[in-house]
Amino acid sequence: MAIFAADQESIIDTVYDAPSEPVVDGQSNQDLEDEIKEWHFHIYFFQDNNEHKQAALTLRNRVLSLIKDGFFKVVPLYRVNYQPIGPHPVGSYEVWCPTEHFARAFSFFTLNRGELSILIHPLTTLPLVDHSSRAVWLGPSFPLDYSALSEVEEQPLGQYPKLKLGYSK
Repeated sequence: MAIFAADQESIIDTVYDAPSEPVVDGQSNQDLEDEIKEWHFHIYFFQDNNEHKQAALTLRNRVLSLIKDGFFKVVPLYRVNYQPIGPHPVGSYEVWCPTEHFARAFSFFTLNRGELSILIHPLTTLPLVDHSSRAVWLGPSFPLDYSALSEVEEQPLGQYPKLKLGYSK
C-alpha cells in the first residue's frame, strides 16, 4: 500500500505542477470553454403498464418534493406525455437540469430510477446530435425517432433564464 500512496503522490505532483498544455496535440485549451451548461433527463415509462406508469409518476413527485426542500434546482416539464411524442417512443417526461446541479441530479436518478430508463442529453444548438451521439442512458436504451429532430436549433441557449443558472448565468 505504501508504494501505491507514494506513486499516487508522484502522479499528483506531476499533474498539478505541470505547465498548462493542450489536452491533445493540436488542440487548444479554447476548446474546453465550449462547456455544456444545461441538460435534459427524459424519464421513460410504458404508458400502458399501470405499474410502470405509477413508478414514473412517483419518481416525478419525489423530484418535485426535493426541489421544494432545496435539494437541487431542476425543472420538471409541466406535462407528462402519456403517449409517444417527438423522438420519444413511449410515455415520458422531461427534467431540465443546469450543470451546477448535474452531479446531484445524476446521482439521484441513478439511485432512484428503479426499472425506469432515463435518456440524458445535453442542450446545445444541435438537437439531433444531442439526442444521438452525445446522449447517455440509465437503464436499457430505447430507439428514438430521429426524424422528429432538427439538425440545428436557432433559438438561443438558456431554457430558464430567470433561474440565472446554466447558459443564463
